[in-house]
Amino acid sequence: MTNNYNEEYKKLKRKYFWLRVLMHIPNFFKLAFRLARDKQVPLYLKIIFYAAVVYVLSPFDFLPAFLVPFLGWIEDIIIFIICIYLLVNLSPPEVVEKHVKAIDTEMKQRFRQYFYRYR
Repeated sequence: MTNNYNEEYKKLKRKYFWLRVLMHIPNFFKLAFRLARDKQVPLYLKIIFYAAVVYVLSPFDFLPAFLVPFLGWIEDIIIFIICIYLLVNLSPPEVVEKHVKAIDTEMKQRFRQYFYRYR
């Protein structure tokens, strides 16, 4: 019985993996901006992150969007995701954990406020 339940859970978990990732995208951005403002994160990581933000917002691209329409936008997104990945993975683990817990607590408080407001 439990083995069957575990198999069903694993299938369901695999099926909705990308949905869970999409739901957590705002939290990844919050984490990145919190880490970029933290004093314990090394300066070179902050510079990489802010350079990526400026690159995404600037009108200049390696692959211009008017030449190759979709690749121009995808290239911006890929560069930004790589920089967020570097920021999170190269930052001190205790600092990342502190901010993840703070974001989680913040989200739980918002959920409670929303849930009890309409109850």
